Amino acid sequence: ILFWKKKKEEKKMFEVPEGNRGSYRVYPSDDEPILIKIKDGKTSKAIDICAGGISFPNDNYDKGSTHDCKIKLSRDVEPFAAKVIIHKIDDGNVCRCSITDTTDEQDDMVHHYVMERQKEDIIAKKTKF
Repeated sequence: ILFWKKKKEEKKMFEVPEGNRGSYRVYPSDDEPILIKIKDGKTSKAIDICAGGISFPNDNYDKGSTHDCKIKLSRDVEPFAAKVIIHKIDDGNVCRCSITDTTDEQDDMVHHYVMERQKEDIIAKKTKF
């Protein structure tokens, strides 16, 4: 009798939720904004970011549209190319989007950024009197 080891499926540490952004959102600090440059559009400061999505001010974009973009998480990180799908444009004229077409490394960069901002927020809340 021969036994074969089943190949282990490669699992990601994080899954990126599709559609509705159910992940924990963080807000970039004013002194270190996240910049998003939509192809053929202008560069905007992101309002918030989470594991699978980003929000930014609407600049005549349409709900349901997909755009090539570059996202710059911080001064010391090179911008990376991705696509954003605009799922909703809210009452404040803010595009609520998911981030797609990213590599595992880029996903990890976003996760790392979100976790670092969460830590900063927790520390800031603990030290306020």
